[in-house]
Amino acid sequence: MTGYIGEAVSQALATDGFIWVCAIVSAALVLRVAIGFGDGLIAVPLLSLIVDVSEAVPTILFLSTTMSLYPLWKDRSHIQLGSLGRTSIAAFVGIPLGVVLLGWGNDSLMKGALGALLIALAWWQLCTPAQTRLEWSGWSYIFGTAAGVLGSAYALRGTVFSVYGALRGWGPKKFKGTINAFYVVSGILIPITYFGAGLITPRIVGFYLVILPLAVLATMLGYRVTDRVDATVFKRWLWMLLFGLGFVLIVRMFLASTAATA
Repeated sequence: MTGYIGEAVSQALATDGFIWVCAIVSAALVLRVAIGFGDGLIAVPLLSLIVDVSEAVPTILFLSTTMSLYPLWKDRSHIQLGSLGRTSIAAFVGIPLGVVLLGWGNDSLMKGALGALLIALAWWQLCTPAQTRLEWSGWSYIFGTAAGVLGSAYALRGTVFSVYGALRGWGPKKFKGTINAFYVVSGILIPITYFGAGLITPRIVGFYLVILPLAVLATMLGYRVTDRVDATVFKRWLWMLLFGLGFVLIVRMFLASTAATA
């Protein structure tokens, strides 16, 4: 076991752009604490410029789940148990499909699909009226399934869940308590399917072990800046940035496709 851990850490440290991997993950976790979501949304597109999507997704997902344990305990009294139960059951159904997509093997196409998804999500967030509300509890199953698929394929479970929480009209405490609970529940279910599908590589384990102390520091920093951030304005700028990043990923997909056929 010691030999495996040593090899895993060595592979992580030997990664080209490893410092950028650490910086991206740390920034994503600060963002996640400050506004309640966004770790996978920021980390996966940027990490995919350095490593394969199949390694970027488990890395941020494992670290994010670990960092959810303390805020879950802190906000446990605000968890919406009904919504959590329905979305978790539905996520269990969607997770295997997301794992199939992640293990598909066409990294270039996966990045292009992620770019298209970012553009669609950003467009929806920027253009949907703020007063839109979902009253029917059955929406929990629809969003839970989507969170399962996109969470296991792209680590976007928090993004999907945040859309659901906003449309349900939850306040900050209900939102943070319930989304952290969903992070932990899905963070147990998704890794099980990853291991079953053989998607966990030594380098992913190495990333987790080496970056974990930085993740703790980033989470602590996130709590310090939470009250200093205008979340509404920041989210708007974030979605505009992600809209542009989506186009970058799509362009890179076409360039890679053109180079492969040349």
